[in-house]
Amino acid sequence: MNEILGLNQETINYYKACFDNNGVEKDLPSLKWQFFENNAENFVDIEFDANAKKAAAIYATFGVKFKIGDKVYLGSQSLDTMTDIDYRGKGLFIKLAKDVYKKAKDNEVALVYGFPNGNSIHGFITKLEWKKLDPLPFLIKPLKTKYFTERIKFLSFLPNINLSFSTHKTNKKYSIKEENHFPDNVTALWNKFSKQIQVAVNRDKAYLDWRYIHKPGGDYTIANCYDAQNNYVGFVIFTVKEKHNGKIGYLMELMYDLDNPKAGKLLLNYAISKIKNQKADCILSWNLEHSPNNGVFKKAFFINMPEKFRPIELHFGVRAFKDDLATIVDNRNNWYISYSDSDTV
Repeated sequence: MNEILGLNQETINYYKACFDNNGVEKDLPSLKWQFFENNAENFVDIEFDANAKKAAAIYATFGVKFKIGDKVYLGSQSLDTMTDIDYRGKGLFIKLAKDVYKKAKDNEVALVYGFPNGNSIHGFITKLEWKKLDPLPFLIKPLKTKYFTERIKFLSFLPNINLSFSTHKTNKKYSIKEENHFPDNVTALWNKFSKQIQVAVNRDKAYLDWRYIHKPGGDYTIANCYDAQNNYVGFVIFTVKEKHNGKIGYLMELMYDLDNPKAGKLLLNYAISKIKNQKADCILSWNLEHSPNNGVFKKAFFINMPEKFRPIELHFGVRAFKDDLATIVDNRNNWYISYSDSDTV
C-alpha cells in the first residue's frame, strides 16, 4: 500500500535512501541545507511503499524568492526526481509532479524553473506544461588545449598548451579582498545591478549567505571589491573542481556596480588569475547574451560552448503558475541566470 509523504526531518532518510539505492548518492547535511535552511516553503512528494518501507518515487522542488518585474514572489526550482528501479513504468514522476505543482499553485508560488537533463526534458515539456527556454547559456574560457584534445580524437597528438596569458593587475582605485562574507549593502548592489532584469532569483544578502556561506562543503572563493573611498562596488565567486575528466574552474557569480564597469573587469580578471593558478583546464560560466555583465565576459574571451563540447546535456525551462506572469516568465530575454542557479556545483 502506497501513500504520499512530505519532506521532514524523519522522511528525509527515505529520500536519501531512494537516491543512494539507485546509483545517485546524496549527502545528508546538503539535503538538510537545501530544504530546511532556505527560508522558503518547499514542495516535495515522496511516494512511500509502506509494505516495503521505502520510497518508490520522489519529485522535489525547493522554494526560492524571485524578482519578477518590480516585485518579489515566492518561486521554486525543480530539483530532484527519482523513481526506484522496482517501480518504474508506472507514471509516478508525472503523477507526483502534478500533485506538487497543484500544492505550489495553491500556496501562491509564482513559477517553477530548472535545468532538466536530456532524459527528462520531454516529460517536462509534453506532460507538465513547461516552456523550453533553451539553449542553456554555457560560456567557456579555455585555459589549456587538453580540454579539447581529449574530446577530439584527431587532435589528441597535440601537446597541452596554455591558451590564456592574461594576468590580474592591481589598480590603485580599487581593492579586491577575499572574504568569507557579503557586506550588508550587497542587497543594494543587487537591486541596482538587477534594475533592468525582469526575471531572476532574488540575489539579496539572505540568498547569497544561504547559497555560498552556509552550504556544506561548498568551497567557494568570494572576492569583494571596494573603491578608493571604501565603497562596496562588486564581488565575484568562483571554485575549481575535478569534474568531467578534467580540472574545471566555475565562475559562479559576477556582480558589480554597473556605473563602475572597471570593477567588473578587475573582478573577473582576478578570478581568472586565481583559477589559472590552480592549474585548471578551462573556466565555465552560465551567462545569457543580454545579461548586464555579458560584455565583461566577452571582453575576457569567454565564448559560447559548442554543444559537442558540453560536459552534460542540460536544458533550461520554466512553468508559470500565475497566468498574469506567464508573458514575462516565458520570455528567455527577460531572464538572468548564473551558476548560482545550479544545484550541482
